[in-house]
Amino acid sequence: MARIVVLGAALGGLQTALLLAQDGHEVAVLERDPQPPPPDAEPAWSRWPRPGIAQLRQTHLPLARWLQLAEAHLPDLVREMTEAGAVRMNVLTPEPAFLGPPTAGDERFDTLAARRSLLEAAATRVAEGAGIRIARGAVCRGLRSSPGPRTPYGGMSGDRVPLVTGVETDAGGLAADLVVDCTGRRSQLPSWLRAIGVPCPVDESGRRGFTYYSQYFRSADGAMPTERFPLVVEHGSLGLLRIPADHGTYSVCLIGRSDDEQLRRALRNERAWSAAVRLFPGADRWLDGRPVTDGIQIMAGLTDRKRPLYDSQRPLVAGLVAVGDAWAITTPTVGRGLAMSLQHSLILRDALRQTGTAHPVELVTRFAEATRDGLGRIYEQTAAYTRHRLAEMDAHTAGTRYRNPEWSRARALALLAQRDTDALRAERAAAHLLPGAHELLRSPALTDAVTRLVPEVERQVPPGPSRADLLKTIEE
Repeated sequence: MARIVVLGAALGGLQTALLLAQDGHEVAVLERDPQPPPPDAEPAWSRWPRPGIAQLRQTHLPLARWLQLAEAHLPDLVREMTEAGAVRMNVLTPEPAFLGPPTAGDERFDTLAARRSLLEAAATRVAEGAGIRIARGAVCRGLRSSPGPRTPYGGMSGDRVPLVTGVETDAGGLAADLVVDCTGRRSQLPSWLRAIGVPCPVDESGRRGFTYYSQYFRSADGAMPTERFPLVVEHGSLGLLRIPADHGTYSVCLIGRSDDEQLRRALRNERAWSAAVRLFPGADRWLDGRPVTDGIQIMAGLTDRKRPLYDSQRPLVAGLVAVGDAWAITTPTVGRGLAMSLQHSLILRDALRQTGTAHPVELVTRFAEATRDGLGRIYEQTAAYTRHRLAEMDAHTAGTRYRNPEWSRARALALLAQRDTDALRAERAAAHLLPGAHELLRSPALTDAVTRLVPEVERQVPPGPSRADLLKTIEE
């Protein structure tokens, strides 16, 4: 079995470590933040300093696909999260268009609702219980490397691929057969690679993104403010998320463009933020709870970015892989990060089962190809959503309509899902990356219904207040 160093003890890193430890690998996790999580949910929320996870107190809800994968491969993790207070919820049943009762198979839309801090703390307990060593306050300063094996890839027989053999920390070096970067969106991987003579991988990234303006509340009776509500609403140049969590808490989040300076200045103010939330029908009652965050929590630069470590001819480096957000980040609005990260960890586990670490170039090649086949299309779909949604927000700000055939069909499907429960199932299955979603979306009845709605969508003025009314409301 291999010696594996996982960089990062957030959810992505701990999921990866657990899967690899299950296969008998010797796994060590290095985490730069020094403080372990408190054992209970409330101290973990209010008193755990976790600067390495900028999204710790932001709106969070894993996809239903994440729960499917976690129950199949990490049942102890799901059990610990549930016992800590995470709430099993169905992403269909709150929607106003859902006309119950649920039918057989609707349980596939279940997920776990909880604050991120609860999930992180539970994952830490499971990992430590499995014997995984988590070194806290251990900052990776760079990579150990050697010239590496010769490779026949790309007709360049005899060329060597640099081989990572471990990491350097303030406490010294740590040898490894494989280093797994799970340090997320703030990964220092480009600088680490440059330091060992590896060309910096080219980031395939969107130049623009979104900003979250969120706040958590606790209800007086432990129940959600309403039983039926859309989880996501998009009005012109502003969006709204309402997400249940654990122990009677829930989050309300406004979503704007990262380069929308007018909204950025206004929505930092709690009064203006609350006024903007009230512009969404039915959202005012969600402000009745007691705030459990210190003011408006802001997270900017939420866009899509992919960092490939394999060029068209050969791997850039062996002995090192990037998993989850260290490989690709996607806009949190669609909530795919945790599910993609777990699927990516499973791809790595399977590549190790097939290849092992004795042939490092073959391992990273197989991993890169499986990543492309398993996650590449999901990433491209998410990046397309970001481009279209930003263009729609731009158009609303300018007082015009955004016209694009692909986006019009997506909007027609969303409108149909507000009117028909089966269409809602198909739309939600696709949004939550559930198996069989593609077939549902391609059914003749659904595609015909979507086609008939496209003209209506293209005639519609974007719902919600005009840009002028929005700014007037939040600036008064």
